[in-house]
Amino acid sequence: MHVAFLNKPELGTTQRMTLHPLLLASLGVSLALSCSKKIDDRGAAEVDFGNPKRVVSSIFFAAKERKSDHLASLCDPEGEANEFARRVCAQTVDGSDWPEFVSQFGKGKLIGEARVSGDWAQVNFVFGPSGTSPETMELIRRGDKWYLLAF
Repeated sequence: MHVAFLNKPELGTTQRMTLHPLLLASLGVSLALSCSKKIDDRGAAEVDFGNPKRVVSSIFFAAKERKSDHLASLCDPEGEANEFARRVCAQTVDGSDWPEFVSQFGKGKLIGEARVSGDWAQVNFVFGPSGTSPETMELIRRGDKWYLLAF
């Protein structure tokens, strides 16, 4: 593959420089990674309560991996979570609402960065059977941990 560079050409000429295909591919990957917006959408069996985005992404992990053990720990321990957040926290794999939960959150993804103001955070995400319905989860910080509050 050839990439043309203008390196002090003689009048009316263009010099060509040959780049190794691996070097060119590496350059393209580096450029793409540096231009893309980082979205932290990791799922894990253990919830990182220090990061509001990871608390929300743990919901998607539960639905994708069919693991509900951690869901009960996601809601505000002071009981201020709204009905919808409490429904998420109440899900279990053997519950009657589990298939609907998997359908709604199995294709969920975070959108953008968390907006944090003091002890409150908002995390945008998409969910639903097609994974395209936008929604915002509100979280509250209790001590050094973030919990679901409302959506």
